[in-house]
Amino acid sequence: MKTKIKSFLNIFVILLTGTALLGCTQKSHSKKIGIILPIEHQALNEIVRGFTTTLASLSKEKLEFKVMNAEGDMNLQRSIIMQMRDTHYNLIVPISTTTSLMAASLIKEQPILALAANIPESSRVPKGTCNIAVTDDELDNKIILQLIHQSYPKVTKIALIHSPSDKILPEVASVQANAPKYGIAVRKFMIQNLADLYSVGSAIPEDTDAIFILKDNLVASGISTLIQIAHRKHILLITSDDATLKQGADLAIGVGEQTIGVEGAKLAAQILNGKSPCSLPIVKLTKPTIFKR
Repeated sequence: MKTKIKSFLNIFVILLTGTALLGCTQKSHSKKIGIILPIEHQALNEIVRGFTTTLASLSKEKLEFKVMNAEGDMNLQRSIIMQMRDTHYNLIVPISTTTSLMAASLIKEQPILALAANIPESSRVPKGTCNIAVTDDELDNKIILQLIHQSYPKVTKIALIHSPSDKILPEVASVQANAPKYGIAVRKFMIQNLADLYSVGSAIPEDTDAIFILKDNLVASGISTLIQIAHRKHILLITSDDATLKQGADLAIGVGEQTIGVEGAKLAAQILNGKSPCSLPIVKLTKPTIFKR
């Protein structure tokens, strides 16, 4: 009940904010950029930093950035997207695949720039319309497993902690199918919320060599708890972004988060100058980097 009340209040505040913004939109000559986080954690903040800093340097116009956090609540996320749509933001920037797909389903006219989103060409041109540009940082799980094996050849048993996201579940299946090729056995643990990390930490077998997480926003937002679990069990923590490494993970394999923001800003600058999002090719950031302490 408390969660529902909190979500209702958050949505109510957004609606009030939207009304206020609508009233002042006509007075402002700046370009309004709305950035939507599905949930807040350091990796996503790094994307935002790279994006806003680079776009501000590329643009000759005055820009107004608004960053909003959906707090892992899909109803709140929907309300944020609709508020930005209805108050006529010049560019709407959802971060992550699921957030971008929701934005694409709700916004048919304003330009959208999807950051860190796995959206293929066929999906961004539905029914002959297209208003979305994409930066895709999806890496092949086989390459990630290969690099884990090269970095830590003695790691043969990993605990893969993941959320029930529709995007993440196929990736989990892929890791589980490919891991044996590198002599790695995978035991998976699914969490519904961050509180589940404590029970998962107790359930990880003592002979586990490492905890591994994908680019999974719910799980990554609990990085401090994961670090505590790994330290307590004296095992490695392997992640998929450099921001979690800075917070205490042992190894990260992925694309630099600020790089995602920087490449997205280059697309945004062209869109704000009048380019159609669909005239811009999908930017694929497919070269993995090993970040190691």
